[in-house]
Amino acid sequence: MCNQSEWIVREAFLAYDRGDMARMMDFVDPDLEWTFLDSGQEDPQPQVCHGREELEKALRRQADLGLRAELEAVVAAGDRVMVVMRTPGVDEYRNRHADDRTYDVVTVRDGLIVGLHACRDRGEARALAGIG
Repeated sequence: MCNQSEWIVREAFLAYDRGDMARMMDFVDPDLEWTFLDSGQEDPQPQVCHGREELEKALRRQADLGLRAELEAVVAAGDRVMVVMRTPGVDEYRNRHADDRTYDVVTVRDGLIVGLHACRDRGEARALAGIG
């Protein structure tokens, strides 16, 4: 049985997977803080964006490249949720290789996704999410 945070993350991803960006954004706080790793750098430093519009633009750019994420794992620890996604072909667009996988930690508060933090690997994501 999943907790509310896990449910919200799964529902947001399912909406994204259906191509329903508007529904996905219903789960995202307007003031989202999104930390990402610049794919063009070999050892990328975290960069921060604010607002769901930035996230939506990035997701649309990914779709324009023909990249489609597949949800592999969702593990909740309270209001933090570790998400593992595989996006076939994404390693062609970044200077590091991770088996086409990304590891993110999503923070949910008051029923909305308020934070999204890209991690370098599974270990970093587990630590940030507080998963033992």
